Amino acid sequence: MDKRIKLVFLLSIATILLTLAGQAYWLYNQYLYTSNAMADELKNICAKGLATEEEMRIKEVYEYLGEQKIKDTLNVTTTISYDYSSKRKPTSTSTFTYLLPEKGKVVFNCNGLTSSAAGEIYNKYKAASFKSFQTKVIDSLLTAKGSQKIQDFKHVKMKANNLEPRFSTEIGWETKLKVAYWSNPLFGEGIAFSIPIPVSNVIKSMMWQLIASTLLLIVLTICTLYQIKTIIIQKRIDGIRREFMKNMIFEMKQPEETGADGECLRIGDTEFRYGLNELQYREERVILTSRQAEILKLLSDSPNRIVPREDILLAAWGDDSYANSLALNVQITHLRRALKSDEKLSIDVIYKKGYILNIRNQ
Repeated sequence: MDKRIKLVFLLSIATILLTLAGQAYWLYNQYLYTSNAMADELKNICAKGLATEEEMRIKEVYEYLGEQKIKDTLNVTTTISYDYSSKRKPTSTSTFTYLLPEKGKVVFNCNGLTSSAAGEIYNKYKAASFKSFQTKVIDSLLTAKGSQKIQDFKHVKMKANNLEPRFSTEIGWETKLKVAYWSNPLFGEGIAFSIPIPVSNVIKSMMWQLIASTLLLIVLTICTLYQIKTIIIQKRIDGIRREFMKNMIFEMKQPEETGADGECLRIGDTEFRYGLNELQYREERVILTSRQAEILKLLSDSPNRIVPREDILLAAWGDDSYANSLALNVQITHLRRALKSDEKLSIDVIYKKGYILNIRNQ
């Protein structure tokens, strides 16, 4: 493949790949941006749903048991200690001791909580003991906002260090909002579930646009390859045509008549019939091609003198291109074989200058 054609081809492929990569990278960032925005919206909906669901169960507990009875049965001791060794700010450790009629003495430790959290922890415990978590409350809020229902719901054991729900976003083929919530921190009981984050319609339309662009660029690549293949084939055909025309010109040249055998030149002990493309050494007869005869004619017209390569190339091929220069080396090799029987003749090369037909007298 020609170097210029190869360079154009590589640049075209690189441009196509960079265009696709740029569009895909931009679309991926848009997808992340919209997913994070929708995740933030789902976090607020989910937090409200969890708080509403818990309030409903706590309310049912108070209605069933009575508020005064709950207060009478709860005995809480709160201890808060501070650690001032940190250079940033002191950290607190809260210890809540509960005397539960049905469970006995239960000690709960957690960092960063105030004494007001003791009642909230107890309420979570009573609500979880009285009634299990109801997913339909959160599902109703999600569906009202146009989102999907929760998935992968399960009860889990976990170490409580925050009474608020914890959220994380899982990016993949299906982006999900992961939720972990301590439904009963007193005994390390929690729930976990996920909420699918739908792909926005804008991103979907962009994805179809990217697919369409990819198909168009594939078609463009195929067309580029076909054009390059056509150019290469045409260059080969042009080269064959030029070579054929040159050979036809040489083969159709008319020799000057100097007798029945045409012009006869004697070089060394060899007779060279230029018009017949023939060498005769004693009984040995060698037929040359028209181009070989032309080259030998140029060398024999200037015996024992340098004939420049450029002169031979222009006379025999019409141009001194690199390909023709290589072809000249091949033709010189054939001429040396044709003249090897005559010890008086030799064709020598002069580096970077040309060739000499040496004719020795003895």
